[in-house]
Amino acid sequence: MTNPSEKLVSIIVPCHNEEASVAPFLERTRAAADQAAEFAFEFLFVDDGSQDATKRRVIEASQADPRVKLVSLSRNFGHQRAISAGLDFCSGDYVIVIDADLQDPPEMIPRIIERLEEGSDLVHMVRESRAVDSFAKRASARIFYAFMRRYVLPELTPDAPDYKGFNRRVLKAMRLYRERVRFMRGMLATLGFNQTELRYVREERHSGVTKYRGRNILRLCRDAIVSYSVIPIRLSFFAGILTALAGILVFLASGLVHFCGQGLDHPLLAIVIGLQLLLTGAVLTVLGLIGEYLGCIIREVKQRPLYLVESTHNLVE
Repeated sequence: MTNPSEKLVSIIVPCHNEEASVAPFLERTRAAADQAAEFAFEFLFVDDGSQDATKRRVIEASQADPRVKLVSLSRNFGHQRAISAGLDFCSGDYVIVIDADLQDPPEMIPRIIERLEEGSDLVHMVRESRAVDSFAKRASARIFYAFMRRYVLPELTPDAPDYKGFNRRVLKAMRLYRERVRFMRGMLATLGFNQTELRYVREERHSGVTKYRGRNILRLCRDAIVSYSVIPIRLSFFAGILTALAGILVFLASGLVHFCGQGLDHPLLAIVIGLQLLLTGAVLTVLGLIGEYLGCIIREVKQRPLYLVESTHNLVE
């Protein structure tokens, strides 16, 4: 039984195909929780449509430890929405979001709680070293954060993943954000309140493969940009102007060469082809960028649920 005077810490664990990580994650997380014995804990796993035995492993763990709880989604809705489900179902005075792959060390949990107890509303965990990541991933992350902070979201903390801790005031604020295109780091960064940082070293994955690969990384970058900025539309506007100017220059250069007697066999045809290619490319680029924003608008207007819950375990329905 939880002592009513104890503050409850909810550890939200979004997971997708992490069957091999559940047991070692819980072992290390329980050990970290023991270092903050004055607090009560719940370990809330959100199974994001796993195709392996992740759900079964969590249920087995919950039979031995009632603090282990499960929200099982009906299919894979994506990492950001899985976190949202955890925020909706958790009960803690403090909330800590951490992935199950053990790249973000649970041993930092007592230090996060300590910062929250000192008065911080939100603690960003910042990667001090990403040596375990590939060169391509480190380079793309550096470019992404530099672009986001310079042009889109100056408040965004560099190298700060979804590993974060916050109090109930922040939790209540996050529950108000129901947009379908979700970038949780951006939402948290723009809340205000008293925010602080803790640095840590990123570790190797315990098992399995990263879920943020190729297409998923590009999707997250797209959602982050279009959720907080109209820069792509502005870029398309300037690209259209530059393309039009380039077309005019091609026209003038072709005419100059022709009338100076340099001998273009088909000057008008060259001009038409050049202008057609340039203007068509500009139009398609602009339409594609506008389409991204229209897609976001369509998803919001439909008001579809962020996620669907298939079942829960150890939670009061």
